[in-house]
Parts: sequence; C-alpha cells; structure tokens
Amino acid sequence: MGYGDFGTEEQRMNQIADVVAYELDRNGLTLVRNDPSQTLQEIVAQSNAISPKIHVAIHSNASTNHEARGPTVYVHKFGSDSERLANDIYDQLQAISPADGFGVREGYTAFNGQGYYELKRTKAPAVLVEVAFHDNPEDARFIIDHIYEIGVAIAKGILKYFGRSYRPDSPENISYLKRKYNGSPVG
Repeated sequence: MGYGDFGTEEQRMNQIADVVAYELDRNGLTLVRNDPSQTLQEIVAQSNAISPKIHVAIHSNASTNHEARGPTVYVHKFGSDSERLANDIYDQLQAISPADGFGVREGYTAFNGQGYYELKRTKAPAVLVEVAFHDNPEDARFIIDHIYEIGVAIAKGILKYFGRSYRPDSPENISYLKRKYNGSPVG
C-alpha cells in the first residue's frame, strides 16, 4: 500500500500501463501485457515465449525512510540495448517529475548479488521502471494526479528507443484521459 489514498502499487501501475498501451497502439506499436495474477516466473516465461522486441516492467518504489523521491530505471547490466531503452524512458520521466530521480541503475547487485529476476531472466532487452516512490507523500500524490502524463512519458521513451516520433493525441482525448486517470480512485 502506498501513502494516503494511493491504494496498491498493482492498481496504480496498471492504470499507467493502460495509458502506455493506448499511446503505443495509437502510435503504431503493438503491446502485449501480462495478467496481474501471474507470478514473476510466469511473466518472464510468457515474455520469453512470445519474443518481444523489449520487455518493460512498470513499478513504483518504496524507501526505508519514506523520504526518497523521483524516478529510477533499472537494467541488469550496463552496456546493452536495455541501457539505451532505460535512458530513453528515464529522460522522459525525469522531465515530468517534480523531484530529481536516481537515474538509470544496474540491478544485478540487488538482492545479495542475485539481481532482479525479471531483468536477469528475460531474453529481450528489459527494464524495470520505478516511476516514483509510493511511500513518500509528495511522490504518491504526484503518481495519483499524473497517471496519464507518466504513461505518456513511458510511451515516449519506448517510441524514442524505436526511432519513432510521438504523435500527440487530440486535445479532446487528452482531456478525457486526464479526467479518467488523474486523481481517480482505485478499486
């Protein structure tokens, strides 16, 4: 559970994934999403079975002191297509974030050197996007109030990775999507 009326990470990140899916589809890219009921092992197995061009996991972060803020994007190790994808997404997220983030980081040292399973085991270039900190009051409010913008930022980063330009939506659709997602209750 996140701070205040945040709800759960799963609920909020699925809202963001809805926007990412809409924006990528609208801009000519196909997206396959996992079922939220799947285990991490099932998610990785599904990704490996369908052989996507990239694998993007969307999360919100938590810290021990509840004071950390801003985005972070993880890759297993630097020096790969994953790092380029991570930088493209991070740049877009940092541009809309009210707090300085932690940049792009390697994840292979996490969990006593075991690394992030999803990054280590997925065959496609993979990134784990931490959009902000759900246990920090300011970041939790930022996520709640900017679901649409966060989803657009992630989609823009993915499009940039593929060398595609982002085509803005109509003002009417943007207004509708902001009303639908930003500040909306979960559940």
